[in-house]
Amino acid sequence: MSKPEKLDILNIFEIQRIKSLLLIEPELLDVFNSLLKLANKSLNNEKLENLIDTDSEDEIKSIDLSSDESDDNIF
Repeated sequence: MSKPEKLDILNIFEIQRIKSLLLIEPELLDVFNSLLKLANKSLNNEKLENLIDTDSEDEIKSIDLSSDESDDNIF
């Protein structure tokens, strides 16, 4: 399992400072917030991809998910 990264609180302060400066331009603030969301999703997806083992992906793809016809007639 990967080691969690330490949170750099200076980044949080810098983001808050930028947001406070952008309050006078709501459209720019919206763009900045959208960029933050995209960056966060990208980082989260990258971390997730690093955790997934390629062998387990192959196993998941090979699992037969077709239904058994006898189970379909339960009711």
